[in-house]
Amino acid sequence: MYHIIVNKMAGNGKGFRMWKETEKFLEKKSVTYHVFFTEYAGHAGELLEKIEENFSHGVVVVGGDGTIHEVVNKLVHKRVALGIIPAGSGNDLARSLGVPFDVEGAWSRILKGSYHFIDVPKVGKEHYISIAGLGFDGKVAEVTNRSRSKRLLNKLGLGGLSYVLNIFSVLFTYQPADVSVEVDGRIDKFEDVWLIAVANLPYYGGGIMICPEASGDDGVLDICVVSGIGRWELLFVFPLAFKGRHIKHRNVTMLRGSSIKVSPNAPMVMQCDGEIVPNGTTDFSVEEKALKIF
Repeated sequence: MYHIIVNKMAGNGKGFRMWKETEKFLEKKSVTYHVFFTEYAGHAGELLEKIEENFSHGVVVVGGDGTIHEVVNKLVHKRVALGIIPAGSGNDLARSLGVPFDVEGAWSRILKGSYHFIDVPKVGKEHYISIAGLGFDGKVAEVTNRSRSKRLLNKLGLGGLSYVLNIFSVLFTYQPADVSVEVDGRIDKFEDVWLIAVANLPYYGGGIMICPEASGDDGVLDICVVSGIGRWELLFVFPLAFKGRHIKHRNVTMLRGSSIKVSPNAPMVMQCDGEIVPNGTTDFSVEEKALKIF
């Protein structure tokens, strides 16, 4: 039996539409399942406590990266595998893992029954699966999550653009910080840091390839630091990130390691998988092959 967790409100209602397609597909294929619907933030994690992993073929999320983030925090080191039916605004996890964006394609991948193991990063007590971002991108994620533009663009099927649009609303008010970054015992100091991305996978923000060489099964995290750059030049560099070409810019530093500590001289908003996370600590580690995924 498959256990399905559906966020009907993901993608401003896309989750519900993808669920209805899923329902028809599973009926056609005579697949046995039990479905749960989330009702509030954090509910997906609570629902997982009702699932007996010994009797589950897999936990399948119909929702966006935020819902998947909740589920990942409960599935780390469990025997049950995670399946994804992308139904959010950005769907960056699906993009990074090559999961089809259509219901039939995504379910066909799951029903093959083959799975692999993926590394899971951790910051403080919080696990995530794709990317944690501190600073400018954290603030953009915070603004995007509560913006009216995200809801409107979701209705038009352009949810990924909401992050891009809100970059401009944050650009001219954000104040960079000076930051010390320790990676596997080596310390680098950066002035006027705009953002720091600590990545397990390449994509975030609806298709931005911030760490193009990040791989979820290599036991390390990739770090992108953007520092010492003017606001207008940042606008020039930003489009390059959709193809990963920003990494050659003189104000972009790429690092890699398994133990990372970020020490800013001023508070920096942090997002993990697009969800704002209180950052009482900014010590990052990686738990190798900690999640089974279809």
